[in-house]
Amino acid sequence: MPTTRTMTWTMTTMTESRRSRTVRTRILTSTLLVVAIALCAIVLVTGRALFSRIDAAAATELGHEAEKFRSFAQGDDPATGAPFADARTLLTSHLAHNLPETEESFFSIVDGHADRRSSGDPPARLDADRAFVADLATAQAPRWGRTETDAGAALYAVLPVRFEGQAQRGALVAVEFLAPAQAEAWSTVLTMSAAGVAALLLAAGAGWLVAGRALTPIREVQHTAALIGGGDDLGRRIDVVGSDDVAQLALTFNGMLDRVQAAFDGQRRFLDDAGHELRTPITVVRGHLDVMGDDPGEREETLRLVDDELRRMSRLVDDLILLARSERPGFLVMARVELTDLVVDTLAKASAIADRRWAIDAVPEGVILADGQRLAQALLQLAQNAVSHTTAGQTIAVGGDVRDGRVRLWVRDAGTGIDPEEQSLIFERFARGPGAPRTRGSGLGLAIVARIAQAHGGRVSVDSAPGAGSTFTLDLPQHAEETS
Repeated sequence: MPTTRTMTWTMTTMTESRRSRTVRTRILTSTLLVVAIALCAIVLVTGRALFSRIDAAAATELGHEAEKFRSFAQGDDPATGAPFADARTLLTSHLAHNLPETEESFFSIVDGHADRRSSGDPPARLDADRAFVADLATAQAPRWGRTETDAGAALYAVLPVRFEGQAQRGALVAVEFLAPAQAEAWSTVLTMSAAGVAALLLAAGAGWLVAGRALTPIREVQHTAALIGGGDDLGRRIDVVGSDDVAQLALTFNGMLDRVQAAFDGQRRFLDDAGHELRTPITVVRGHLDVMGDDPGEREETLRLVDDELRRMSRLVDDLILLARSERPGFLVMARVELTDLVVDTLAKASAIADRRWAIDAVPEGVILADGQRLAQALLQLAQNAVSHTTAGQTIAVGGDVRDGRVRLWVRDAGTGIDPEEQSLIFERFARGPGAPRTRGSGLGLAIVARIAQAHGGRVSVDSAPGAGSTFTLDLPQHAEETS
């Protein structure tokens, strides 16, 4: 039977899959819609241009036929060499000498009736259409028009002819059939449409694959987040491929997971260490209270011991609160700090901690943008740490300098020194070297110093050797900005 965690993961995966398909479909649909509109527009514009060009070509050809007829009418009759005698003779002679093309037809109208037709079989016999002929016979001037025939659309031109002093009236009719050219145009449009549909289908397939590949990091983000939310470990990361916006999203998510994992690991260690450190004084207090008798001297001694342990617990809690605040924005209150005053004031305050030979190695000159109280707190903590590892009469010195835009503040002592293998551990919370004596401190002092340095955009380091003393140095930017 599947566990609740497995069922939750399965349902989450199905939901993610549906969402992924929805996004994928929406992206593909939007893209294809734009492409389809563009293809339709191209086909429509191309078709309109082709058909307009067919009409323009037919109109040009009719104009050319009109010019030929005018030129022929201005000459002599080829059969007699004399001027044309009447309208019928002119029209008949012109039809005999002007041969039409396949998509053309010429015929004459004399006294309201169709008279002669050019050779060949036209696509449609408009000269046999009495109504059409009767309408054209009434033309008093050249006229152009469009008509529908059994063979499709056609453009026509009627050119009236009349000889002065004669009652006979005639007209030449030239017809350009558009259907053959329109058929070719329709073939082109259909070919373009078929090609457009094929391209659209190809684009749909390619778009589906590309959208799927593009959304893969997003699905991995969803999947990883679901597993972590379901209680899985925080060590999972997304494989990043490429450098596009989606890859940057994956990198950002991985960076977020790194920070979250570091925070969880730090919190786990913090709780374990804090629990251990607090458990000891609580055990001591409870143990002494359980065995405390009625003797006044014994009671006084027990109460003194309990008060001492409670004070140590209070200091531990204060240090824990300070460390917690150091990880939040607003931990520092930035202002201009005079370095000379900082070093001199720190030495004055530290000299009251214990009987040591207090000294100043170097007095820095200049101003730093920092939180003066936090820096003084860090230096005093280092001084307190130096006191814990020295004896009366030994030297503890404070100093600083400014070089290349960096500020160095240090506390040097001539105490017991620190083993090299322990130096990398002393800035951890509750860390004490294997051979280090257990002091009355909380074990958080150097961790607080490290956090203050980090908040200023700097770091803290130690230079030490067993029996040769130690030098703790704060290395800070002169124009520091608070970091979280």
